[in-house]
Amino acid sequence: MLAVLLAVALVVFGLGYLGYGRFVSRRFELDDSRPTPAHTRCDMSDYVPTHPGVLFGHHFSSIAGAAPIVGPIMAVSLFGWFPALLWILLGSVFIGGVHDFGSLIASVRHQGRSIAEIVRIYLSRGSYRLFLVFIWLAMVYVLTVFMDLTAVTFVEDGGVASSSLLFILLAVSLGITVYRFGVSIRSASLVFVPLMFLSIWIGQMLPLPQPTLFGLLEPKQAWAAGLTIYCFLAASIPVWVVLQPRDYLSSYLLYTSVGGAVLGILLGGFSLQYPAVVTFKASAGPIFPILFVMIACGACSGFHSIVA
Repeated sequence: MLAVLLAVALVVFGLGYLGYGRFVSRRFELDDSRPTPAHTRCDMSDYVPTHPGVLFGHHFSSIAGAAPIVGPIMAVSLFGWFPALLWILLGSVFIGGVHDFGSLIASVRHQGRSIAEIVRIYLSRGSYRLFLVFIWLAMVYVLTVFMDLTAVTFVEDGGVASSSLLFILLAVSLGITVYRFGVSIRSASLVFVPLMFLSIWIGQMLPLPQPTLFGLLEPKQAWAAGLTIYCFLAASIPVWVVLQPRDYLSSYLLYTSVGGAVLGILLGGFSLQYPAVVTFKASAGPIFPILFVMIACGACSGFHSIVA
């Protein structure tokens, strides 16, 4: 049964990309001969021409975090796998994909401006300020959740912290290698992708001690403070230094995980542990809108327009 559902999902996404994706592309009148702001305004800081593989990895890693995993698991346990699967398939193709793609094209057509700046152009000043408040609250929420999860993980396993530190150092080295020394991304990947997987193993061999900042903070609080500083620095420096190479490398972890999941479905002999439909009014509330709030990433998430 799992293999059948996997095949259905692959067919739906394939047809969505080749069919509806082409339809949306024509509606946006895409033309590869038009230079993007990364080329027309290249300054190697905010505007940086980037290899398509790096861009894909950057976007893939930015939106494929914990939320697309935790949300569907919670939704399936409450409402059953069929409503969750149906929303993921149809929502990703007809809503989320168009929303994210439209946000990206809107940015490209407006010299790389953020979605907030585009709102400022076309809506009232009050709407613009309200949207800024929304973005600020959304970023605080997202950073708080993921920072807490990361800090807890670092406390529970110092090896993960070591691997993460090595991973960031590799990402910075990759960015410098490609953008400062002119090494092609393909050649650099042959070196840095294996080193990334090696860093996972090395990190477990050399776990970092738990920080306390001279006894002033608990380890979780100390990690959260360090992560806050990292987030600020990563968001302030040019994207090619940390964010793009980091997400590009981490995309290979995602590819490997997805590949392992596919092999597990095909060869693992697993069976579905949840019914197709539990009830249309679960303990968490009615299926509408709770299901669509739980499964937001991919199907439809405003955060992705900020990433785009």
